[in-house]
Amino acid sequence: MNNFCKIFKEKKFVLISSLPENNPELAKAAVDSGTDVLKVHINVVHHASGTAFGSLAEEKTNLEKIISVTKNAGVPVGIVPGAKPGIGPCELNPLVGMGFDFFSIYAAHLSPTGLDLKEIGKMVALDSSYHPYETKFLAKMGVDACEASVIPGNEYGYPLSVQDLLKYQCIVQEFNGAVIVPTQRVIKPTDLSPLIRTGVRGLMIGAVVAGKEVSEFEKSVRSYRKAIEKYENNV
Repeated sequence: MNNFCKIFKEKKFVLISSLPENNPELAKAAVDSGTDVLKVHINVVHHASGTAFGSLAEEKTNLEKIISVTKNAGVPVGIVPGAKPGIGPCELNPLVGMGFDFFSIYAAHLSPTGLDLKEIGKMVALDSSYHPYETKFLAKMGVDACEASVIPGNEYGYPLSVQDLLKYQCIVQEFNGAVIVPTQRVIKPTDLSPLIRTGVRGLMIGAVVAGKEVSEFEKSVRSYRKAIEKYENNV
C-alpha cells in the first residue's frame, strides 16, 4: 500500500494543501503547519490561482526540493501532470521515478493505461459535467480517491451551500473510496463540521481560501488543522 492510501487508513479526515506555485517555502510552511498531504502541478494553467505551471523540465528543481521537504516529514506528495487528454505512462513514469506518491488527474484527461501503474496512488477528479451513476465505477477501475471538483469554473469563490453538500454526499454514497473536496467554494474552517458529516474523507485547500503568500498560506493551514482537531475531539 502506497503512502497516499495509508494516510486514509491512519486518519479519519485528511487535510491536503494544493500549492498555488511550486515553491519549496510554501511546501515547508504547509508541512510545518499541519498538512497531511501536499499537491503540486505541472503543464497546466491553474484556474483558481491564476498560475501558469511549466513543464517537468522547467519545474524539476523546485519539485525535487518539495519532495525532499515532504519525505523528511513523512507527508505524501502528489502531482497534477497536465490538463490535456491522453495522459498515460509516458507522462507518469518519470513522476513515479522522482518519488511522487500519487497523481491527480481529471477523468477526461487520464488514459486508461494510467490505471495500470501499480507504484503510485491514483486520485481522479470529476468535473461539473459528471453524472452521479458514473461515480460508482471509479473504485472498480482501481482509483484510490475521488476529487469532487464538480463546481463550474464561473462559480469558483462562492460560499459553500447546502446544495453543494448534497452533491458531495451523493458522490460519497456512490464511490467506494476516499472522496476529497477541493476549495472551489470558499469553504471556511467553520464549515468543516457539516462537510465532514457528508462522509467526505478530506479537504483540499488552495488559493481560493489560502492565498498565495507563504505567511498567508501557513496561517490558513493552521486554521484548518485546528478546526479539524476541534471537530474530532468533540465527536
